[in-house]
Amino acid sequence: MKIACSRDTLIHAVETIQSALSSRTTLPILQNFLMETENRKIKFVSTDLEMGIKHYAAGEIANDGSITLPARKVSEILRSLPDGKDVELTVDAGGKVQLKCGRSNFGIIGQPKSNYPVLPEFSKTNAFEVPAAVLAVMIDKTIFSVSSDETRHVLNGVFWSAKKGVLEMVSTDGRRLSVITKSVVPADRTFQVIVPTKILAEMERTIKAEGSMDAEADNVLLTVNENQIGFQLKATTMMSRLLTGSFPNYQQVIPQKKDIEVAVATKDLLAVTKRAALAVGDRGGAVKYTLRRGALAVAAQSQNVDCNDELSLDYDGPEFQAAFNPVFVIDALKHIDTEKTQLSMTSPVNPVLFEPSGGDDYRFVVMPMRA
Repeated sequence: MKIACSRDTLIHAVETIQSALSSRTTLPILQNFLMETENRKIKFVSTDLEMGIKHYAAGEIANDGSITLPARKVSEILRSLPDGKDVELTVDAGGKVQLKCGRSNFGIIGQPKSNYPVLPEFSKTNAFEVPAAVLAVMIDKTIFSVSSDETRHVLNGVFWSAKKGVLEMVSTDGRRLSVITKSVVPADRTFQVIVPTKILAEMERTIKAEGSMDAEADNVLLTVNENQIGFQLKATTMMSRLLTGSFPNYQQVIPQKKDIEVAVATKDLLAVTKRAALAVGDRGGAVKYTLRRGALAVAAQSQNVDCNDELSLDYDGPEFQAAFNPVFVIDALKHIDTEKTQLSMTSPVNPVLFEPSGGDDYRFVVMPMRA
């Protein structure tokens, strides 16, 4: 194989597929990526056996071929090369790669394609399109609530439910919950799956890296079956196994009864919560919120620091007090785009609903703590 490609194109390609590589593996070949020529393009492939990424890049192809290379080392080499230069890669019969850029010359030992796992093909037969920017927003507003506790594997992903043209995404770690709905799927598509966090994070990153957040015409091609999900955007394809198991009945967690409702300036509530969080101990703690006529008092204390703050607001109901993990409140508020946030409460021990004021298609639920 002999190819030539710009340094920047190679860096972008390796960065795109590098995220699928496993940092914890007993198979050394999985630290490599596959590079081969296909249809006059250069194809880059990586997998950790759960998720795989395929990316195509343009370049000059003198001789076809394939090789697998250590991803981290190749990335480091490419980044050390001068900006705006072309890189030439030549693979000899023994599997050694000569990488040349100007006067720089690296020799890298690769392994044959035959040693590398085969990535499943993306099937367009039952695929459907979703606006890329919308998909990225839906991921952004749910992925932060996913559980990192590997013993509760069904919570290690985002639950997708498609029905009657509506796609709903839900995530929870047992102490908070995020949900968003959008009318973005074909009316005849019905499915319920749990999508792992890893592929969602990479798809969101890819959408942003490709500039698709600002391009209304850019669509992601999606395919979903019983055990696998696939995404395709421009020159990049991602495939992943789905998580198995039953997602919790999240509907019963979302408050339906709203005894107390109040609208608070999102920016102000976020700022006062961040200030109060500075007084919370390193091992975690609660911020106490006291709602009373005309004001919301916010307080926190630890062994060495205490904080008392207050926001003015339009409220004339009964006094209400509850305590929350400030991280959960901050995360929710950071993902609310409206000027005001609607808070709905019933009792100090029941979940509180955070919604964009005026109603929208997303909301967050936070469980209270003992103060």
